[in-house]
Amino acid sequence: MENELKFVQEDVSGTLTVKMANGQTLDDFCSQYIPDYNRDRFEALAIRVFVGGETIITIYAVDKLRQDGSTFSEGKIPVKKFKLSTVPLSALFSYCEAFNCTLSTENYPLDEMEIINK
Repeated sequence: MENELKFVQEDVSGTLTVKMANGQTLDDFCSQYIPDYNRDRFEALAIRVFVGGETIITIYAVDKLRQDGSTFSEGKIPVKKFKLSTVPLSALFSYCEAFNCTLSTENYPLDEMEIINK
């Protein structure tokens, strides 16, 4: 039986792993580029980078002072979203030593791949 590649979608998605440079952390980046970012109150949890018609770096930081309360759903982690639209990607990349990215069409499971051209 022949396998035929079928691409039913134009988008690819995946994961990206970053090794931070010089012992720096995502909190270091936040402290430099987000006004009023307070490490005693916030801890960076995630980063999203959008590059299209514009570049937007979004930081999601745990609000360590608002862990109890009724303004968020039970079992959820309260975070503050910081959107940076004036910070160039080069500033973010200066905090990175290396990164590894795998993107997939998701038409086939990646864990089922077998490399045949060894």
